[in-house]
Amino acid sequence: MKTTTGPCIGWTLGVAFLFCWSVSPAAQTSSNPLGLKAHHATAAVADLDRAVRWYQQMLGFAVINRGDRPNGMRFADLQLPGYGIGLVQNPGAAPPAVAARSGWIHIVFSVPDPAAAYATLKARGADVSVRGTPAPAQITTFLVHDSEGNEIEIVKE
Repeated sequence: MKTTTGPCIGWTLGVAFLFCWSVSPAAQTSSNPLGLKAHHATAAVADLDRAVRWYQQMLGFAVINRGDRPNGMRFADLQLPGYGIGLVQNPGAAPPAVAARSGWIHIVFSVPDPAAAYATLKARGADVSVRGTPAPAQITTFLVHDSEGNEIEIVKE
């Protein structure tokens, strides 16, 4: 996964999300003058192997690149069609407590049928919760936490 093809906005939270977008001149509109499109998010994790397994088993991501950097950092690039997740494990570093976070809070994916996605993830053993009306009411948005406690929101397309 290339991270040098577009401008990147980095932000360190305990989860260190890094959102990158690629710019296409054809995609420029007055409501999106830069033609920004979601590319990938990167999260710092305490256990890379555990996080990779979670993203593969729970959300269906495929590993496209994985390795170690000379500074001891381990990384994995995962991808679904049209979107990527970068996971990094820094040597000896664990994400700070949720209460200490600032900046980006979570990443968001849209799906055609949130209720079906909720049921699938719950059946797989994922940590899922709904906002407002509890299931089995009509689910239009819900939260899921990855193996490291990072929050992911799923919304209706």
